[in-house]
Amino acid sequence: MRCITSTIAACTLVGAVGIFAQEQSPAPPAAAQPPAAAQAPKAVLTGCVVQAKTTDGGTAFVLSKVEGGSAQMYVLGGSSQSDFSANVNKKVEVTGPVQEPANAGKDAAQDPKVLRPPLIVVESVKVVAPSCT
Repeated sequence: MRCITSTIAACTLVGAVGIFAQEQSPAPPAAAQPPAAAQAPKAVLTGCVVQAKTTDGGTAFVLSKVEGGSAQMYVLGGSSQSDFSANVNKKVEVTGPVQEPANAGKDAAQDPKVLRPPLIVVESVKVVAPSCT
């Protein structure tokens, strides 16, 4: 039963990350970004790093079983992929600004099965435990 539940959760996660990854807009030029004081406040989140495949064949890293945030899952961004891949299935503490998905309300209204987790732009990663159990 645990295997089935894990498989269902993994499939849901992969689908959600795939949708999120496909609809990201390119970053605006540095001159167009607001000053640091106007950006989102930094959050400190603790959770498990999970690697997922996107629908376009790419790889995304997600923080699941999150403590300290308003969501249960966050897409990890802003740091090198090697930082995340080295910590898959480990409990970590990440720090950085959180960005809500731009059109989460629109997608949810169209399809209630669409999950658009917020993105945390990781500025630091600290391993809290060697496993997620």
